Amino acid sequence: MKKIVFGLLVLLSNLSLAQENTDVKKETKFQIGIHYVGNLRNENIISDGFNGVVGISGNYAVYQDEMISVLGGLNIDYLQSRDFFLQNDILIWNPNVSIEVDVFKGKLKPFFGLGYAFFSSNFKYENASFDPSDPAFMTVETKLSFNGLTINPGLKYHISDLLFVEGSYKYFPVNSGDIEGTANTHFIYLGLGFKF
Repeated sequence: MKKIVFGLLVLLSNLSLAQENTDVKKETKFQIGIHYVGNLRNENIISDGFNGVVGISGNYAVYQDEMISVLGGLNIDYLQSRDFFLQNDILIWNPNVSIEVDVFKGKLKPFFGLGYAFFSSNFKYENASFDPSDPAFMTVETKLSFNGLTINPGLKYHISDLLFVEGSYKYFPVNSGDIEGTANTHFIYLGLGFKF
């Protein structure tokens, strides 16, 4: 997985450098990126059950001028199970809208995003506390669906007209509905993106 992420980062940076050599400045509406997902521990089923690994994002500029860009897009984050009871790795699908503002009149641009994320996972638990050799001791499997509104502030540093690095925080109040009710989940993102 690390080799794939590294290869994608090298490919994106090479494409940006090749594009930067042209003198024609064109309007860019699409952004794609790859990022590391940090899943902060917060004593809930998502924070304790999964390691953040990697994610991809795609955005389209619905409106943009010299000062502001309004973007619509999709983030897909891959989390790896670290818990025996959570049997599968998961993908978090997060459609979103964001506003990027050039408040510093330069390469550093803050942004703020709102979205709705959802995923599901299989969860196994014992329905009795007896000896495992006892026939009354059974493992029950249930499928939990998690969803909720996401809030995503962050910063983008535009290395060039086509390449940027990004750091952000995502708050995701997960509503599982079954086992734990609502859980406050926190993600940290560090990534590289390309505009075209």
